[in-house]
Amino acid sequence: MAAAQVPQDPLDPLLPTVPVVPIEASAGGEPVAKPAAPRALEEIVVTAQKTAQSLQDVPVSVSAIDGDSLQQSGRFDAAGLEELVANIEIDLDPQAPVIGIRGFSTETDNVGFEPAVGLVMDDVALGRPEFIPDGMFDIERIEVLRGSQGTLFGKNTIAGVITFASYEPEDFWSGRLLATVGDPRESRAEAGLSIPLSDSFAARVSGVYWDRAGDVDNTRLRRDEGALRQRAGRIKLQVAPASPWTVSLSSQISDTHVDYAPWQLYDADDNALDFARNYDPEVEDDPLDAQASFDRPGYVDRRSDLSRLRADYEAGTLLGLDGVVVTGVVGHAAFDLATLIDIDASPADVIVTDFGVDYAQDSLELRAAAQAGSLFGFGGDVGLVVGVFGLRSDLSSHLDTHAGADLVPFALTPAGLDALGASLPGGIDDLLNLLPPLPGTPIEDALLRGFEQDTESVGLFGQLDWNVFGHWSVIAGLRWGEDRKTARFDVQTTGLGLVGLVVGADTFMAQRERREDDLSPKLGLQYAWTPSINSYVTWTRGYKGGGFNATAETQDNLEFEAERAQSWEAGLKSRLLDGSLMLNLALYRSDIDELQVVDFTGFSFQVRNAAEARLQGAELDLRWLSPWAWLAVDATLALSEAKYLRYTNAPPTEDQQEQDMDVQDLSGRSLANAPEVTASVSPLVSLPFPFGRDLGIQIGVDLSYRGEQYSATDLDPRSFQSVYLLLGSRVVLGRNDGTWSLVLAGRNLTDERALDLVMDHSVYSRTYIAQQIPLRSVSLSLQAQWY
Repeated sequence: MAAAQVPQDPLDPLLPTVPVVPIEASAGGEPVAKPAAPRALEEIVVTAQKTAQSLQDVPVSVSAIDGDSLQQSGRFDAAGLEELVANIEIDLDPQAPVIGIRGFSTETDNVGFEPAVGLVMDDVALGRPEFIPDGMFDIERIEVLRGSQGTLFGKNTIAGVITFASYEPEDFWSGRLLATVGDPRESRAEAGLSIPLSDSFAARVSGVYWDRAGDVDNTRLRRDEGALRQRAGRIKLQVAPASPWTVSLSSQISDTHVDYAPWQLYDADDNALDFARNYDPEVEDDPLDAQASFDRPGYVDRRSDLSRLRADYEAGTLLGLDGVVVTGVVGHAAFDLATLIDIDASPADVIVTDFGVDYAQDSLELRAAAQAGSLFGFGGDVGLVVGVFGLRSDLSSHLDTHAGADLVPFALTPAGLDALGASLPGGIDDLLNLLPPLPGTPIEDALLRGFEQDTESVGLFGQLDWNVFGHWSVIAGLRWGEDRKTARFDVQTTGLGLVGLVVGADTFMAQRERREDDLSPKLGLQYAWTPSINSYVTWTRGYKGGGFNATAETQDNLEFEAERAQSWEAGLKSRLLDGSLMLNLALYRSDIDELQVVDFTGFSFQVRNAAEARLQGAELDLRWLSPWAWLAVDATLALSEAKYLRYTNAPPTEDQQEQDMDVQDLSGRSLANAPEVTASVSPLVSLPFPFGRDLGIQIGVDLSYRGEQYSATDLDPRSFQSVYLLLGSRVVLGRNDGTWSLVLAGRNLTDERALDLVMDHSVYSRTYIAQQIPLRSVSLSLQAQWY
């Protein structure tokens, strides 16, 4: 009798087939239905330890998302990971993305700060988070590694690592196509094509064009703030010149323009509103109504490129080791960023900021992976990864604050006098607010901050996994790294120096150098209870490099020190119910010393080290193919506490400044952007389509829960966001063989209004700026692929 057809995994982006129930004869000749074999989840292969391994064997809290699943949910950028992966925060600000894991993130408006979460794109470690929006097309897989990953991935991975892998060339004709339209206005076209050029040579060409409307209506300029236009392309070549060798070369370019920034006035002072309404009567301070008003057409223009040469040599048996594979990765990445921001976020031309960054890096990694049957004759199987890494980067930036034509008239109004600390009695304020401001007068006055930094990094790393005896295995890893940095500062004023006077800046030129070295060890134990249940406990140490304050206004705040962390993690990874249920649990605790913080002063970001913090909690990942062939479930849950252990000299809130407080004590309080609970659940129902034998339909729901949190680093009560729930959904109709499908997807279908960012206003006293989360959107996509 022929074997029964095995149903595909309903979590696969292609539609599942209907399970077949075989018919067999009983002893008496009566037909008897034989139950279908239990469904089993496909094995997920990740490269979290720089070698291909099953997700269930890796002693790290890892979540893996395939690119198709992200797209089918209507998510086309990395920010969508927030709704699918617990304990991660991603703010894709186009000029300063912020990425956090386990409640720990780094504000990157100050380019002297390095990120707490490492990024890897197609094997190339990227030193800046600005690259994250530019490569999100033709993506095969995304891996989120939580917790310090300093041993294998180096510095600046103190909170974790996110790796992106795009599709590699195949040795046969194949391709993928995605065409999307949406409301609010959105159009996106993405394609990838593999071209076999010979028996040992193949290419892949891919690209994307994306045009999307913004979320916030600017009543002064009559345009949508946050509107995006992006074009990007990638070409990959892969050749196997001889059987042990595989060589691949890739190059990617991206060009992005964003109408910036979608900021709204929030809890504005009456004098500030009275002044602003002279220029636009529609000005208001509701931060959740998707309405703003400012006069300068701000923007972010970002261009980036990324190139990689990778060579793999399968050496086989070498020096008593088996399966030796030597890998070399040479990478180059660069971006230039030009930003203009109406920093007063109002219809009057008071202050404008011109910000630009040029960054380029070259890196080299050479590593070897191997196995052995024992360690010098002791114990059992051994896995080994060793390597060397080097990086050189150059960064230059300017942050210039220019006086607007309405600065002088503003200074002669009650709102301006408030900003200068010279408030008038209420009755006189009310009288002056009845008078229109004086006509604007352009003045050439500015504070110009220039910054350059050269960095050289080198590291040696290795990790050993050794099956000591029976079910027990030992993990031991070590990385030594050294950083050398040279920085140059150039702070100048033009005109009368009014802006510099208000900010309290000094004009100066300076050069500083610093050197750091670090040892990042890792120790751990694994115990395999059964072939499908594995537990581990690890201890690691990592660090984030110190550096220089790129927005320094005086020579008193030029440097900050490295940040160091010790982390414990215990985990359980299991495949249960005949492989139909994947259940992974992790418990963690990280203590961070010399925590680096960024304090917003109104015009710039000051950096320093702020004592100690602790991150601790639990994470759960679940995938389940239910006994019913039509139902599958994905779910994640994180219970997290991220708090300052000691932070006695934190910056005061606006209200505390009004009470003449210079500092506040945040010891024992939560870190910003650190919800205590995050969770998601995504049930998926798969059914045959009643009007076509070869068609199927899937209906999915995505629920994402975000716990209460503060978005301002000073924990101002106005930045507090209570619990909210996001609802998404998708309906997929397509062929069972996966050649094409139509996807109707919706995000934030209840149009939930919540605050994503709150900060003190840079000009108006007792006034705030806010940004809200994306509003409801619906999209229709055609997806096709061929082999």
